[in-house]
Amino acid sequence: MILFDFKALDAAKPWYGVNDTVMGGLSRSKLTISPLGYGVFSGHVSLANGGGFASVRAEFNAVDVSAFTGIYLELDGDRTKNYKVNLKDVDTPQSTVYQAPMQAPSHQAFGINGTSALHWQRIEIPFSDFLPQCRGKPIARVAIDLTRLSSLGLVIGAQQSGDFALKIESIGCYEG
Repeated sequence: MILFDFKALDAAKPWYGVNDTVMGGLSRSKLTISPLGYGVFSGHVSLANGGGFASVRAEFNAVDVSAFTGIYLELDGDRTKNYKVNLKDVDTPQSTVYQAPMQAPSHQAFGINGTSALHWQRIEIPFSDFLPQCRGKPIARVAIDLTRLSSLGLVIGAQQSGDFALKIESIGCYEG
């Protein structure tokens, strides 16, 4: 099941930045669409003023993903930085997310985009890896309600200062 396919030029419309500026930081991020048919999560992480994270988020009508094992991302780009994925269901409070790290690709390069020389890699993250957090700290909370998933976000943090760019062909759910 595909949640986000970045081939359309308006595919970035539901995505917006949530950066450390909410606490006085200076980091910035955005999700844009390349004319070559992929999304780009990019920006700059600044450690100034106690900052240190940048993220983008998309909210959508609740969708039932309970029949699936987890989230996949088809990526190309800088994998020297550590990224995370955030999920929310319709009842998740504003400052809470269910977060999991993006591990190394589970499959090697699986092809070349038809319009570019990008080598896409697939990363799979089981739903069981998503743990509740509030403002970056683990908390005790019921498991995410996968019958009512309503938000997905991408995050770079952990004091990784500097520019970043991660190309994304699609994000979806996988089985098995």
